[in-house]
Amino acid sequence: MIVKVRGVLLRFTDYENEIEIGGATVRAGLTGLTERYPRLREVLLDREGTVRPTHLIALNGERLTRGELDREATEDDRVDIVTAISGG
Repeated sequence: MIVKVRGVLLRFTDYENEIEIGGATVRAGLTGLTERYPRLREVLLDREGTVRPTHLIALNGERLTRGELDREATEDDRVDIVTAISGG
């Protein structure tokens, strides 16, 4: 699968925004991503390994809930990670 990283998370992936990752599910892909970029784990996942609520995960443009991260993903699928930014 291709994981697209944007915004503030880019600094944790050495500014790579399209990263090819193996894995049979979205969750496995995210695990592989955080293994490749260990500093990303601290901001993407909480202590239990769950995606923090400030991040939206989408599979081929469809937003996934945290309960849907075990959905199957192939090498042709795209996973987007979008981070909510607040401020004024």
